Amino acid sequence: MLSTRNMIGMFFGATLASLVVAMISGPAQAAYRLDGSDTLTEVIKNAIAASGAQLEYHNTGSRQAERNMVGSPGFTVRQGIGPMSRNFTAGTLAANPSWAPTDANVVALDAGLLCVANIGGRCPDITVPLKDPANPALAAKNSDLSIILSGYPAGCTPGTTCTNTSKATTAECAHPERLKALARLTGCQGVNRIDHIYRLDDNSGTQDLFRERLQFDYWCNGKSEGNLGAAGSNLYNEDLDPIRRPCIGVDSTKEPSRCTYYPLKTTCTAGSWNINDPTYGNLKCTQGLVVALSENDPGGTDVTLSIANRVVSDLNGFTMGVIGHACVDVPGGVTAGTNINTVTYEDGNIRSAQYLLARRLFLMQNPNGPGVDSSRDVEEYKLFTWATNRCNMRNIVQAAGFLPPLPWCSAACTDPLNITCLQPDAGTEAPQQNIGPEATICSATSTYPCVADGAAHPSDFCPPIPVLASGYKCNLGSKCIHNTCNLDATLLSGVCQ
Repeated sequence: MLSTRNMIGMFFGATLASLVVAMISGPAQAAYRLDGSDTLTEVIKNAIAASGAQLEYHNTGSRQAERNMVGSPGFTVRQGIGPMSRNFTAGTLAANPSWAPTDANVVALDAGLLCVANIGGRCPDITVPLKDPANPALAAKNSDLSIILSGYPAGCTPGTTCTNTSKATTAECAHPERLKALARLTGCQGVNRIDHIYRLDDNSGTQDLFRERLQFDYWCNGKSEGNLGAAGSNLYNEDLDPIRRPCIGVDSTKEPSRCTYYPLKTTCTAGSWNINDPTYGNLKCTQGLVVALSENDPGGTDVTLSIANRVVSDLNGFTMGVIGHACVDVPGGVTAGTNINTVTYEDGNIRSAQYLLARRLFLMQNPNGPGVDSSRDVEEYKLFTWATNRCNMRNIVQAAGFLPPLPWCSAACTDPLNITCLQPDAGTEAPQQNIGPEATICSATSTYPCVADGAAHPSDFCPPIPVLASGYKCNLGSKCIHNTCNLDATLLSGVCQ
């Protein structure tokens, strides 16, 4: 099989010399926009600088990189290479089999972590049952971590094995079993509450990693598509998690994130007055347990580092993140990741995929180039050839907190135990999240569930959200049976948790 490097070399071989001459003799070319993985921000920016390529990196996510390369549905082909934290999806690979990555496309190895503050008594290890004990890279459905992030599935009976998948409806995300799982994680962390668990948005391959390995589809906060890296893009992410927490205010280290008068989508800000809704009664401005970020905080080069800094700034240990390995590279050892099933995220366990959330980071390619601008092709080829040389990239990868794909940069990829050398599974994309709780009418073509009952109701009204039984705790006024919180204390007087 031809290597990725050879394939792109064949495409450019006949025209590269003339294109380079034209580039040198012509006027200075403005940098071309290159979209890709947030996780790879520092790596790709430094590789662009070292290679001299006239490219400007925008960390809008692996999904956007793939869309820009494929051009469908509804997107123009805009780039021929793409930094991604996952493989292409099965549909892209089926339509373009020559795009399948080889080991040459792997620029670094990473690991997803439950990132916590490195405080005394912090959570050292979490248990995640495996689907198959012989496969450490795939969890059984409905582990505690999955339930905390996605909810407890309808139709499951506590205390029994259940293979249903949660749709992250209000009822599923407010289920007592989710609160129990959260209480166990809270106890492991040695604190009296957990306020927020941050994640990247739906464009990120990192959130796909957690969904894929933990076997869930939806997140309890709802749809989080951001706004392609624009200012204020955090505010485009839904805030539908029924476990409510105080809003995180804006300051010199934090960009605004969505707070709402839940269950309405009405955006508010920390410190806002209550509103009296005719349906739900008196509502306070709050924010859900699970929060998606799409925008770098001030001083943060990417969203992963921004989440790590938010974990760091919360010295009480009430803040966590489900993000990449770079979280633990904050200077001073102030952050840490929990081991999973006592397996550490050290080098050997990542390279051999013994750690559940080990993964590869790619510089993908369309061997035919974008076919839009020959000058752009030259700049992309310059970066691609430089960055697929492992010896060029070794120091850059390590400085960014990642693991080089091979122990020796000049070695051939022949180790059958190293995930770099194995064909990766097709990537996955998050399905669309369920509609918001304030929406009452489903469209005629809707296949997404109403949050009230988890079912689709094409051309029909969604049923009303029912009053929840004793034991559920959520910020819904009339839905709450008790006006106190048995799980933790949030200092939100009158807000049922």
